[in-house]
Amino acid sequence: MKKAMILAVILILCIAGFTAGAYIKAMGPKKEAETEAFKKAQKEGGFVTMDDYYLYHGNDSYSVVVGKTKNGKKKVIWLPDNKKEKPVIEDSKSGKTRGEILAIVKKQLNPQQIISVKLGMENNVPLWEVTYLDGSSRYNYDYYDFKTGEWLKYYRSI
Repeated sequence: MKKAMILAVILILCIAGFTAGAYIKAMGPKKEAETEAFKKAQKEGGFVTMDDYYLYHGNDSYSVVVGKTKNGKKKVIWLPDNKKEKPVIEDSKSGKTRGEILAIVKKQLNPQQIISVKLGMENNVPLWEVTYLDGSSRYNYDYYDFKTGEWLKYYRSI
């Protein structure tokens, strides 16, 4: 009985170790992309800190960094994966905050669960993408203009 208990504990620890190792390995590319995006934000926008990082995959892919510049101003930079396009830099005060967008979504849509809220860009328009579950547990995507908070488009019941 004692041997079985020890064997079970060892087996559980091995499974936990393999799971943790797989998770760390799977997150490696995202962490590398985040590090690379911050380096570009430093070079292109003079960022000295990074408060938030988002990966956005719409029509085009963007890395979005929110942080502060050396003069203490909070900025947002959209870094396109397409090397032919130029980064877009905005003062964070010129747009809606994550909290403001969440308030709009909760008031207008009454979501069952918010899955994610992230910055992105479509057709040179900075935006917030909100992914949520509706009352029927279906995925929905709503897009709001970064500057005005105006609703742009949606994909429902996916």
